[in-house]
Amino acid sequence: MRSRKLHATTFLGLAAAVVAAAACAKPTNPPRIAGEWDAYVANGVTARPGFEGWRRMGFAHFSATSAGVTGAVRRRTGEPMVEVTHVQSHGDSVTLGSDSGQSIAGAWHGDTLVGLMLANGKPAGRRVRLVRRATPFVAERFYELWPGPVSDSQYAVTEDTLVFMTTRDGAKLARYIARPVGPGPFGVVLQRTPYTRILHPAGRYWASHGYIFVAQHVRGRDVSDGKEFGDYDTDVQDGYDAVEWAAKLPGANGRVGMIGHSDEGRLAWYAAVSAPPHLAALAPSAATGDPWRIVPYEDMVFSPINVAWACLMRARTLQDVSDLDIGSALTHLPLSDLPQQLGCGQVPLWDRWIAHPTLDAYWRAHAVTTNIAKVKAPVLQISGWYDDSRGPIDYTNALNKVPGHPFVRLVMGPGAHKGVDYVAGEFGAQSRVDTRRLQLRWFDHYLLGRDNGVDREPPVDLFVFGDNAWRKEAAWPLARAVPTKWYLTSAGHANTSAGDGVLDTIPPAGGAAADTFSYDPANPTPYLIDSRELETSLNEDFTSLNATRRDALVFTSKPLATATEVTGQMSASLWAATDAKDTDWNVMLLDVFSDGHAQRVQDGVARARFRHGFDREVPLTPGSVARYDIDLWFTSRVFEPGHRLRVIVSSALFPKYDRNLNTGGNNERDSTFVVAHQRLVHDAAHPSYVTLPVVAR
Repeated sequence: MRSRKLHATTFLGLAAAVVAAAACAKPTNPPRIAGEWDAYVANGVTARPGFEGWRRMGFAHFSATSAGVTGAVRRRTGEPMVEVTHVQSHGDSVTLGSDSGQSIAGAWHGDTLVGLMLANGKPAGRRVRLVRRATPFVAERFYELWPGPVSDSQYAVTEDTLVFMTTRDGAKLARYIARPVGPGPFGVVLQRTPYTRILHPAGRYWASHGYIFVAQHVRGRDVSDGKEFGDYDTDVQDGYDAVEWAAKLPGANGRVGMIGHSDEGRLAWYAAVSAPPHLAALAPSAATGDPWRIVPYEDMVFSPINVAWACLMRARTLQDVSDLDIGSALTHLPLSDLPQQLGCGQVPLWDRWIAHPTLDAYWRAHAVTTNIAKVKAPVLQISGWYDDSRGPIDYTNALNKVPGHPFVRLVMGPGAHKGVDYVAGEFGAQSRVDTRRLQLRWFDHYLLGRDNGVDREPPVDLFVFGDNAWRKEAAWPLARAVPTKWYLTSAGHANTSAGDGVLDTIPPAGGAAADTFSYDPANPTPYLIDSRELETSLNEDFTSLNATRRDALVFTSKPLATATEVTGQMSASLWAATDAKDTDWNVMLLDVFSDGHAQRVQDGVARARFRHGFDREVPLTPGSVARYDIDLWFTSRVFEPGHRLRVIVSSALFPKYDRNLNTGGNNERDSTFVVAHQRLVHDAAHPSYVTLPVVAR
């Protein structure tokens, strides 16, 4: 694939290389370090092929004094990354040192300082880039989304790092327990995890606030029983056993609440569908969706980027993947042996994923929505519009369809899977919320019985991009949102943003010319994704790709005269044909700013063989026109006056989705492919469009 780098990637990989290069260079007059800076961070010690995400993680301030230069590189919330107590310069080389052993070894590139983060002189797995800013940065504080009292941190805490629980079939699972000092009785907060069990900060937080905190490793992790980590085959019954065991802990009041982020959130849902009698409430964040919806498949299209997670989990403890050359390895075929190409060895989890390329009984058995009608506990779901977990919206939609379902609250913020720091842009004073405080208020009511109103408040909290403010809603989806079709039209030359593709609410008339392009799996249309971040849905800038890739059709609206709010779930409907036996259709929605840069909002995919359902493969008749309905996920965004809406149609967004090899064979096991010649139809009889839920302003 062609790679596009938004920032320079000729960064020096090791501190020694930085110093050596600067020492050999002709001395210059480097910029002064004193002043204000934005701090961008990228994963890994060295740059790798493919797109790299440089995230604005923090800021820096340095002051020049008679004794030298002092200051700090801080996170956006103000916590220090590196407290700088001394600065050493040699030519263009700069070392920012601290008494704690944290330091940055870098070099000047113009007025930008780039380098490597070190811990006690050794690479710490991240690179940093300091870019000068004109004004001091104001540290971001938590916005109080749910005002009101919560339990305070009045308790002393005791901790036990290894306590075993025995499941109904005799497996011993390891637990970490933090307790408040006192007679109780206390509510219990339970987190089941495939990641880290000994969670001192979380344990001390919950125990100090009057809860017994329990973190349990699932089977196959660390010292828990189980031969290898699997697909959570036993975690519905293990979740039930864990809740009932925790409810009987000394000092417990018999009420258990479950939390967890990402796969931990899905583990909370697995327990909930077993309906243990002592499970009083759930409060997961960014819970992973059903396995055919996000990991390892996205709408039954395999996502090879998940190889990073498979390699991370390949042993009983978490493995380092920060410097795997994933960007290069992803181009390898077949995908089935991708972990071996990366040097991860045999990964049985990966093999099981590959073995089930349709929505079969295996995947349904590993799904929450299959059994969601069994959930009895009230649920608080926390996520963000750029979170790739997909579960919170899917589970809310599914649960809301169940007659007499338990109370469910939904909180959707501006963040990504790992938080708002990963999303490009600045979103104002309300962008950062203390999600643990929301969980605390939720559990104060459902575990401790306090009448604090969380069960009577509006059930939906949405952060609206553009307004950059939170808004409460009575239900999801919004009843007042009007499904509005934006039609794709052209004179047959919509290739690239310089073409004649138009996006308009006026439907096409007559027999408009179709658009054509060729899709070559050897050179698939790229998707901008950092292969080492485990973030697949960020709002990258696609301006350059829109302008240069002729294998993508571009449809752009006129500048908006008034603000247009889109809040809810979006979709696309395409009429298209190909000369191949199978192919993909990808649709991306973008926000084109007044300055011309095009920022991704959401995207979706349809694999042609699944056009009649994910559970069966139906071959194409080459050349025949078929309709494809595509899920474009969801957003809450005000497209501002002067901005334009843009829709991209392609047959690849690689490597977010694996390449369709166009042969009708197995895309994950095969190595041969053919070029597909594509035709997008958008005439009066076959209108192609996206449907956006528009909310009146």
